[in-house]
Amino acid sequence: MSCQTGKESVHMKPIRLEQWLEFQFLSALQANPGRTRLAYLAAKAVEDKNEYHHQLHVYDTRSRKIINLKNDNIYVWENDDVLLFHLARTKQEEKDKKENKFSFIYRHDLTTGTTTHAATLPVPLTLVKVLDSGQWLLSGQLKPEHHRLYQVDAEARKAELKSIKREEPYEDIDEIGFYYNGTGFTAGVRQQLFLYDPSSKKIEPLMASNFHMAQYRISNDMQKIYYTGKIIKDIKPLTHDVYVYDVLSKTTHKLLENDTHAISRLLLINDRLIICASDMKEYGLNQNHAFHVLENGELKLFSAFDQAIGNSVGSDVRLGTGPFDSTIADTVYFVSTVDDHTDLMSLDAKGNITSLLAFKGSIDGLAFMHGKPHVIGLYQQRLQEMYQLDLDTKRVKMLTRHNQKALKDHYVAKPQPLILKQDTHDVKGFALLPKDVDKTRTYPVILDIHGGPKTVYGTVYYHEMQVWANMGYIVLFANPRGSDGKGNAFADIRGQYGMIDYEDLMRFLDLAITQMPMIDQDRLFVTGGSYGGFMTNWMVGHTRRFKAAATQRSITNWISFHGTSDIGFYFTKDQNAAHPVTDAERLWLHSPLKYVDAMETPLLIIHADQDYRCPIEQAMQLFTLLKEKGVPTRFIWFKGENHELSRGGKPQARNKRLREITQWFDTYR
Repeated sequence: MSCQTGKESVHMKPIRLEQWLEFQFLSALQANPGRTRLAYLAAKAVEDKNEYHHQLHVYDTRSRKIINLKNDNIYVWENDDVLLFHLARTKQEEKDKKENKFSFIYRHDLTTGTTTHAATLPVPLTLVKVLDSGQWLLSGQLKPEHHRLYQVDAEARKAELKSIKREEPYEDIDEIGFYYNGTGFTAGVRQQLFLYDPSSKKIEPLMASNFHMAQYRISNDMQKIYYTGKIIKDIKPLTHDVYVYDVLSKTTHKLLENDTHAISRLLLINDRLIICASDMKEYGLNQNHAFHVLENGELKLFSAFDQAIGNSVGSDVRLGTGPFDSTIADTVYFVSTVDDHTDLMSLDAKGNITSLLAFKGSIDGLAFMHGKPHVIGLYQQRLQEMYQLDLDTKRVKMLTRHNQKALKDHYVAKPQPLILKQDTHDVKGFALLPKDVDKTRTYPVILDIHGGPKTVYGTVYYHEMQVWANMGYIVLFANPRGSDGKGNAFADIRGQYGMIDYEDLMRFLDLAITQMPMIDQDRLFVTGGSYGGFMTNWMVGHTRRFKAAATQRSITNWISFHGTSDIGFYFTKDQNAAHPVTDAERLWLHSPLKYVDAMETPLLIIHADQDYRCPIEQAMQLFTLLKEKGVPTRFIWFKGENHELSRGGKPQARNKRLREITQWFDTYR
């Protein structure tokens, strides 16, 4: 693959809108117990079936396919040579999985190459880990009545199943949040852990049916399971208590009563529990999590950290993710988002944090094999592959070639950095230029705004942007205030949505125009999704500089968002320092809908009816008012899709979305 511009790119073919269908998406990287092999998934879109199929691979000295898991994407190592995975192999199993709530587990022996049936679970549970005792740790999201499915005999189970099906057309809701994006209705549903004995086929819950588990971590000797959670009543909490379950004694102990800290993950160093948590006092919900330990039943700071733990680099060529940490001896290795990329970092037993390697892109999964870190990642402008990292030489060695041919001999625009220097901060952004750009002519521009807002754009491959650059657009993208990667203060725009972030983006656009005279100022376009959709709406209500705009899965009205979004009841008041009952005027001030009278820009609205993050009523309100006003507006309503449409939606819907946006801009070009 090449990233050339200019004369060297003359013979490069253009990237097609549907070309992403040829890509493979890697995820779920796991090492076997001895860390001598790796397994991972390689998914690919199947357009005619409108779904994705996941191929299970194993890597030792080379990568080899094991089995096609089709729609399933869950597997674990049973031992160094055997894998367990979810799979409905026959049409009858597919029917039983869908209609009768069975889970089918198969076993593959790498030594013999044979695949055999391992278990049929009478309830929809997911494999998590095989313990040294031979028991399987399972997780599941169940309502209280679902527990009866594994507690009764086959005949009684049929009756329970009929009772459950009779209730499926209804939702009894007595708590918030009552649904969750990508999951569906969650009122009364509890995430829980279970132990399964393959010999007796007995399923044992580790917690009460009304308890909701959030995070978990298994000790190295597999005799303790640490987890967080609470019994939920009325309102789902942001804080959770910490527990430990002893596998041998079958006892549970509460380690921390916690009503002050949000906990994002549990880690272990030499059997010492490390808790990634934030008190949310200074920077609210988006405050980066530091490392804490337990002392005398209280959280104590172990190591301060101002960056994000994990990966928030945006892209539309992933499907699945993680893990983002791995413990070797007395050191935790973890991924952090820094500026516009991810770093591999370490935390030792004394609390020292070290940046080990700046990965020029996005680390999408981390595991160790033979003592060396291996990652799945988007490196530079390549699609996902597996890499081995040499922490001494800082060398990044590509190990797989899943996507080697996908972009071969195609023009991949290389991001050109643009830095907006302000008195108090810098805004980093990029431009993608068309092939063989001619500085004596002018080009239309698309400003693409990321979601979050606490995410980042980097230099990784982004398909929609590459398509537009190949169609002759200059594509601009930047990380304004509110973005991740530059610490808590930079990311904090609470109460300032549409103000300082809007100022950064418009000044970035002005900088690009100044530095790139080939930009046609009469052909400026803007788009974005989620927060990027909010900002698109905000822009067309505050400036007429854009010839057309496309808003996706957006926020238009903070007042209604509070009560309809899956996160609205806590996100709205945190990000706006306001509540609909007491501060409606403040919320309305920051709502793009307030500024409809000023909107004249032709606007395409993209939204999905199962988007529970930014519910479709947000789009309905804006579309109705713009139609009444006579603004050129089109509304594409995606049925059965959710907030992840652009990144994980069904293949045909993803093509439809990108085609509609592209045609909208071309119409006004």
